[in-house]
Amino acid sequence: MKTQISLFVLFIYITFQVFAQDNKYLATATTNENIINYVHSVDSTIVLIDFLKIKKCKWKKEFSNVSGLLLSGGRDVNPERYNVEDTFDLCNTDDERDKVELYLIQQALEDSIPILGICRGHQIINVGLKGDLYQDIPTQYTSDVSVIHRDSLLESYVYHDIKIDTSSALYKIYNMSDVNVNSFHHQAVKKDGMSMRVVARAPDGICEASEWSKGLNDRWIIGVQFHPERLFETNTEHSRLIEAFIEACFN
Repeated sequence: MKTQISLFVLFIYITFQVFAQDNKYLATATTNENIINYVHSVDSTIVLIDFLKIKKCKWKKEFSNVSGLLLSGGRDVNPERYNVEDTFDLCNTDDERDKVELYLIQQALEDSIPILGICRGHQIINVGLKGDLYQDIPTQYTSDVSVIHRDSLLESYVYHDIKIDTSSALYKIYNMSDVNVNSFHHQAVKKDGMSMRVVARAPDGICEASEWSKGLNDRWIIGVQFHPERLFETNTEHSRLIEAFIEACFN
């Protein structure tokens, strides 16, 4: 009887070890149902590790298990992070999230793992690489073309077209240059982070996407200002972005 129990325990242990080795992890700093569904539309076995829920002393150990970094939307990046004051007193910030995400970006750069940024994620990637942001587009940015980037009542998304640079990796992913996107932001990338380049713009000239300027084979880094996780189910071209990211992480 003892031999059978021992063999059973050994079987459970070996099975656990096999499955543990097969686990797929992505780092993030907050999750929501839409982001999880976006990832799981490609691979439902992927686990997103929310570093906002992990003690700082365990960050490094937990990060050693991940194969990619996904930074989602949320509150404004604190202007102090890009060395300016909150001039217009309009920013709704989250300092703890800033701290966690900037740490994750630096670790991802050190480990050369893929990074995908969405909305705020796009902005903080550029801030992490010493870029700069418009604190408030309506206040700081002027153009002959009028584009609404955020619903004035803060209740729903607005929509507009963007133009993707045909020489970019993002164009190869989407396989189209004119893309309709959703929008819910009042800040945007003003100055690219080091080694990043703008690869998509709205009709008014606002940056809508950036990528690693040396090519994704050098470093897989893309940031988009819109929310593909809320579009992909009805606009299937937005599925291509998460598919490309997941492939870069785990293949």
